Amino acid sequence: MRERNQASPRALAIACAAGASVLVAVPAGAVAQAAGGPSADGAPVNGPPVMLQLDDARVAIEPYVAASSLGSRAELAARLGKLDTSLSASVERGGGGMATPEFAWGGVQTPAAWTSNDVQLKAGWALVGDTQLNLEAGSNERRTRNFPSALSAEGETQLAIDQSSFLRVHGGLHAGPLGALIGAETSVTAFDTQTPGAGAGDRQWLTTRKLFANLDWRLSQRLSLEAGQAAQNLVVGWRGASDVSSRASYLTPSVALALTPWDGASWKLQAEQTLTPINPAQFAAYAQLATPGTGTAPQPDRGWRYGVRMEHQLSGGVDLTAQVSDWRYASVTDLGPVGGGEAPVSIGPGARQELDLDLKAPLAPIGLNGTTLAGAVSLRNSQVSDPFTGRRRAFSGESPYRAELRLSGSAPVSALTWTLVASADGPQNLYQMSQVTNLGATAGLGGALTYGAGPVQFSLQLDNVIGGSRQVTTYSYIGSRTDGSLGEIDRRADDARAVRFSLKRGY
Repeated sequence: MRERNQASPRALAIACAAGASVLVAVPAGAVAQAAGGPSADGAPVNGPPVMLQLDDARVAIEPYVAASSLGSRAELAARLGKLDTSLSASVERGGGGMATPEFAWGGVQTPAAWTSNDVQLKAGWALVGDTQLNLEAGSNERRTRNFPSALSAEGETQLAIDQSSFLRVHGGLHAGPLGALIGAETSVTAFDTQTPGAGAGDRQWLTTRKLFANLDWRLSQRLSLEAGQAAQNLVVGWRGASDVSSRASYLTPSVALALTPWDGASWKLQAEQTLTPINPAQFAAYAQLATPGTGTAPQPDRGWRYGVRMEHQLSGGVDLTAQVSDWRYASVTDLGPVGGGEAPVSIGPGARQELDLDLKAPLAPIGLNGTTLAGAVSLRNSQVSDPFTGRRRAFSGESPYRAELRLSGSAPVSALTWTLVASADGPQNLYQMSQVTNLGATAGLGGALTYGAGPVQFSLQLDNVIGGSRQVTTYSYIGSRTDGSLGEIDRRADDARAVRFSLKRGY
């Protein structure tokens, strides 16, 4: 569910059960707030959430009003014998609108107005023995009306409709050393843009269907074998000036050997065929330029991944995780030549290797109670043939390394928590037909303070107080990079410093 900018009062909670007492907590101004009206100081507030709690059921309804949104959400949950189910729904609207007539030159306060609704259903059935059947379904729609200018006429506005829905069904069974998981799922995402009076709009969509089965065979207390197979069908399309779609089906097997060499340690060897669906926006960019024989249409990025993962719990509460992965791609999507321009296409096979290290350690053993040190490092290497020059290079936009060191703790006598974050990111290259943009390496130090005493929580976040800038160099070519004729070089500095603060009032 989307995070909302909201200022909420103390909750009004009503808990009822057969023969049970009723507890009511009413804040000052609750009558106005319940109607969604302003508080005593004129600021927008939430309506009080109302909850009905029974032994095996719960109903919660929460209206809210904030500076940028208003709406409500509701949840119904129940347990009926072996059935455990919940249904949640939300409706909201927000954004800006035209200013009042006397301030018409002020224009649109926020250049969009939107409405959204979301429905989610979850159900679980405990069947015979250790057999479990689960169902999940959901639907979401968000409509955004964009205003090109402060004085836009109705016919000039653009309506964007973002829709998604999914259905998942899976069942689990355990019998001695064997465990099985079987299921099916389908999902649809679609994005439409319409301009009133301009005829048909633009639509891009992706439909995925999947059948899968996984088997877990515990050979001993410390050794188990996992195997799986999935059949996936993908349909991606775009409809605008023309109607173009692509359909493909794949089998994606996987196998893993899990080992617990001693208590507190877990090792896993993995091999799996990976599949990344085509991004509908990338396919739409290709479809608008494509003509027969002008390029290889984008295909799902697919290949094999081989990996080793080791997790260790050391003395003193130290957790250490290391993972090595090697991808062998049969297809990689990147910008390539299409007609007289460029668009996302399949540029051929590629390879990628990555090493990830994660460490988390409490510092109480050295006398710093309540303080934790956490670190993460990723080292990457990739290779693919450039579709314009034919030379081997790294994937577009991939950094060879990324690191973060986080020190966090709390004050011993107050509700104050603090965090210091040091981060570093390696250089990256973004490749286009006539341009290469180099983002230089960067490193910075930031932090955050959070004070949570009382009903209000105050947070202050400082990004890159020290450092954080990076050099951005753009190399522009005359025509395609295939000719190798460099036109001009543009350099600038990018500063990523930021200061953020927030006030949140809990229930």
